Amino acid sequence: MSSTPASTNSFQEMIPLLIDVQQNLDQDLDLQSLASKYGYSPFHFQRMFSSAMGETPKQYVDRLRLEKAAYKLQITDDPIFDVCLSVGFKNHETFTRAFRRYFGTSPRDCRKNAKVLQVQRLAANRSFRGEGCHLSEVKFESLRPTHFLSILHVGAYSEIPAAFTKDDRIWNTLVDWAKRHNVPYRPIPFSFYHDDPTVTPAAAQRTDACIPIDTLAKGTRTIRCLEFAGGEYAVAEHIGPYSTLIQGFRHVADGVRASAKYTFRTDPALAITSGVHTDKDSALNRTDLYLPVQKLARKTKPST
Repeated sequence: MSSTPASTNSFQEMIPLLIDVQQNLDQDLDLQSLASKYGYSPFHFQRMFSSAMGETPKQYVDRLRLEKAAYKLQITDDPIFDVCLSVGFKNHETFTRAFRRYFGTSPRDCRKNAKVLQVQRLAANRSFRGEGCHLSEVKFESLRPTHFLSILHVGAYSEIPAAFTKDDRIWNTLVDWAKRHNVPYRPIPFSFYHDDPTVTPAAAQRTDACIPIDTLAKGTRTIRCLEFAGGEYAVAEHIGPYSTLIQGFRHVADGVRASAKYTFRTDPALAITSGVHTDKDSALNRTDLYLPVQKLARKTKPST
C-alpha cells in the first residue's frame, strides 16, 4: 500500500510523471521506459520514485490500473476483456490473476457483487436525503468547457482543507499565483477526484484542486493549466460537513442508475464549492457534487 510521500520536494519532482501515468495507463509503463523518458537510469529512478511515493513504479502503475479497472467494472457494462485492455493489461489471464491478488476476488465477481449492492441500495434509498447532511434531488445538466489553474493533491480526501481559509495551502496558493502573473481568475473552488475512496488507500487519493481562469496560462511544474472539456453531468447539492460528501456522491450515483436516459462516463467526479466555507466540519457548507454521464444509446428496431 502507498504511504505519505517522504518529502515535499521529492514529491513535487514526481508531479509531471504522476500526471503522465494517470493519463496513459493503457501505454507501456515499465521501469525502463519510464526511467528513459525522464532521463534517469532505472536504478536511480526506482530509488527516487520509491522515496517520494512510498511504493515502486511498478506497484504504483499496477495499483492505478487495477483500481481504474474496478471502477469501470462497477459503473459500465463494457466486456471484461475490453476493461482489461483499456487499463494496460495485455491478456485476460494476467489481468484476472493481478485483480484477484489485489482485491481478493475475480473481475467477474467484482462486477456481479457491485450490481447486487447497487440494486439493493437503490431500492432502500429512494427517498434518502442524507444522514447528518441535506441532499437535493439529482438533476442532469451540461457544464461548459473551461480553463483551470490546478494543483495536484495526493493524500486523503478528508485532509483537504476548506478553500480560502487560513489553513488552506492549495486554493490560496492558486489565487496568489494568478495575481502575481496577472491571470484573470474566479475564486470558485473546483475539486476533481480521480479515485474511489472505498478502493484507493487514503494516502494515495488524487485530487486536482482548481480555480477557473479566463485565458490559457503557462503554468509551472506544480501549478498547471488544465483544459476542461465540459459535458453532461448528474448533480445534487450537498449541505453539511465534508465528512458526509461520500453520501452525496452515492446519492448522485443512485440517481444515474435510476435514470432511463443516462449512464456513467469514467471521467473524474467533481465538487464545486458554493459560498464561503470557514470550517470543513460546518453543517452549513454548500457543495455541488457532479458525476460525469452520457446519454444512453437509443435501441433501434430490427429491420423487417
